[in-house]
Amino acid sequence: MNSFDVIVVGSGLLGLSTAYNAQKAGARVAVVDRGPVAYEASSRATGYLSLRADDRDEAPLAEMAEKLWDTLDEELGYPTEWTQKGRLWVAFSDKQVGELREILKAFQRADFGFEMIDADACRKLIPILSNETRAGVYTPRSGHANPQRVSQAYAWAFQDFGGTILENTPVYSVIEEAGKVKGVRTANGDILADRVVLCAAGFNANLLRPFGVEFPVASVRLEALVTTPLPPMYEVGFIGLNGLSVRQTKRGNLHANGGPHEWVDVEADKEPAKPNTPIVRNLVRRMIEAFPVAAGTQLLRTWAGVLDITRDQKTIIHKFGNPEGLLVAAGAGHGFGMAPAVGIAMADLALKGRTDAPVDRLSLDRFGTLSPNWKVEKKWNAGSYNT
Repeated sequence: MNSFDVIVVGSGLLGLSTAYNAQKAGARVAVVDRGPVAYEASSRATGYLSLRADDRDEAPLAEMAEKLWDTLDEELGYPTEWTQKGRLWVAFSDKQVGELREILKAFQRADFGFEMIDADACRKLIPILSNETRAGVYTPRSGHANPQRVSQAYAWAFQDFGGTILENTPVYSVIEEAGKVKGVRTANGDILADRVVLCAAGFNANLLRPFGVEFPVASVRLEALVTTPLPPMYEVGFIGLNGLSVRQTKRGNLHANGGPHEWVDVEADKEPAKPNTPIVRNLVRRMIEAFPVAAGTQLLRTWAGVLDITRDQKTIIHKFGNPEGLLVAAGAGHGFGMAPAVGIAMADLALKGRTDAPVDRLSLDRFGTLSPNWKVEKKWNAGSYNT
């Protein structure tokens, strides 16, 4: 029977970062996942670090993550394609300009240097923007990286320190005896450890429910695509108020994500979501409206990703007192960018019971008692759509 100091359930970026930092600190760590490493949300993400200036609870952790990204290639010993050239939110109609002004007010709650710029200034940052561009909100801070390379880098660095990755091993339950964690029960047998860190996105809810915890995370699907390369034209991260985000890769490809988004259930043995052709067509249409030059490219591939969104759209970092040894982390649609900081915090909490990372206001305690029907009340239940 396998035995470790720490088991991390979920091989997405939150899990890999947690595992890497715990293994580096001297613990014997196993990462357990129902599929291949980072096969779902993390490797399918847009790849942005989102500086959540609209939320003071999370802003300090985002600042910590930003500093970690700057030296992550050196830390891990593998390339991540991190680019820190800022981020631009763009409006394409007068109505969206009004929305942009409200976004700016929210973003200015933290000192991340956000400013409103006109259409010409937007096109200086992204020359291929359409003539329909009205205005933008820009910050020189923030950045983006290649999700596949980042996931690969963390996995390899974790293994370089002697870490164990158990793929294709669905976890069915957390083993608990006398108020203490003893390990996890999987499709391939029990794995023992006195500390278990849950980083399995929406599936965390299934593992926590036996302990009377209603986990405030829903799983939402989005579509993504990559085009054939264009000449390098911009490096800033682009977020359109038309429901589109696009970054240009180091090779010149356009990497786009967008909706509509469909809320889904996550099951231990269920395959990840497949692309939905009508939604992909809608995504392509939006991309061409924003970047007319994209009409001259071809699609290399499309895929669907599943993101975990917390009820208040903030990161969750929590250490349970009962059962002792159980911890959970979840993102809020922007877990990718926060992962380097979250991983340090979770490893500290698992090994030392405390952390100097600024996470005091990100625990589950902020939700109080949650209704079992909260997803239905917010219309986040499976089968509902956000456009």
